[in-house]
Amino acid sequence: MIARPRPLRVAVTRDESADGPLAEALRRRGMEPVSCAVVAEATPIDPAALALAARELESYDWLVVASARAVTALIEARGGMALPAGLRSAAVGAKSAAALAEHGAVAPLTAEVAGAAALIEALRDADAWSGRRVLLPRAAEGGTELGDALRRLGAEVTDVAAYRTVARPSAEIVSEWAAADADAVVVASPSAARALVGAVGRDGLRALEPVVAIGSTTAMALVALGVMAVVPPRADFESVAELLSRSAQAEGVE
Repeated sequence: MIARPRPLRVAVTRDESADGPLAEALRRRGMEPVSCAVVAEATPIDPAALALAARELESYDWLVVASARAVTALIEARGGMALPAGLRSAAVGAKSAAALAEHGAVAPLTAEVAGAAALIEALRDADAWSGRRVLLPRAAEGGTELGDALRRLGAEVTDVAAYRTVARPSAEIVSEWAAADADAVVVASPSAARALVGAVGRDGLRALEPVVAIGSTTAMALVALGVMAVVPPRADFESVAELLSRSAQAEGVE
């Protein structure tokens, strides 16, 4: 078979650093992640709920976070106070776990692979969940799978918007998209899907193979915008990277 002339270039549309968890998962499999963040973070429209949860954090049994930004927002709402000593915590990945530890959490629970699906399995046997109070600060547009799963286990979950995502200016997205010169793209949220298609158009994404959506909700948002997407079997970064790696191998390797 004909060898690919360069490593698969994958546009990463989530707002993460060059050594973020998705970028690192892609690199481990020989791909080249290129940053093309399409959304930026902003304070929630109504910060009162986060402020209340921050004041009452001592009354919770668990703090579960899906991003380092959620931890930062919570600590800011607490006026810089550290997390309570007896509070148990869990995080979807290494960076969010490090943010918890930085602010006083002891041995935050993480799964072997990053992502909500894997963390749900790790949490399942971590406690007797009936009646446990769990604070889940997240992006206003973030997924609800963590909270839904903990409620099914019997926990009392307070799901609060810690921040929100807003689309970056279209001109900035278009410029980064052109510079990325990507072969494939990973879209991490419905808001990212709308921002990206709004800036570069559906044909800009249709030309790529594949377009990967992290989760069925994001895939449905892309379909509604006229872009077909593939979804990995698990909503975590390792599964995304593995799907893209298999796609690259099928397309042509020596």
